[in-house]
Amino acid sequence: MLSFLKRQKYDVAPLFEAALKASRNPVLYAQYGVPDTFDGRFDSLLLHMWPVFRALEGQDRLSQDLYDFTFKRMELALRETGTGDLGVGKNVRLMMKAFYGRLVTYNGCTSHDEWRQALARNLYGTAPDAQVPDAMVAYAHQLGQMSLSLDDLRAGRVIFPAS
Repeated sequence: MLSFLKRQKYDVAPLFEAALKASRNPVLYAQYGVPDTFDGRFDSLLLHMWPVFRALEGQDRLSQDLYDFTFKRMELALRETGTGDLGVGKNVRLMMKAFYGRLVTYNGCTSHDEWRQALARNLYGTAPDAQVPDAMVAYAHQLGQMSLSLDDLRAGRVIFPAS
């Protein structure tokens, strides 16, 4: 991992860590019913990474560094869960595909109903009978309203709304 970090122009670890911390907020799981599983936590992370990547549009190097760092961390997480070498690559490719799908989906959400449907398919996708609470829809909408300055992002600063 250290050799990988040396190739990066930007220190994106603080951006990733801020999104990871926000995505692990116990309120999301205990009160909003986000599945507390590997998939649920991964989708929660993607939801929190989305406004950061949206703000980085056009910032190819910074965006690429964050993307590379994110999926290196996902690879490490898979290995820590005992996924074998043959399965890691396949799973990371599926995660990358999910990442791009979530970005497109979340970028297209403009209404309460669109958010509810997107969250039901993605964030709550492994719990098909789960109801998406209004509070989660409102929180996702707040994430979409975040105003992130490029200077803050380059400095590794991002503050997520309280859930």
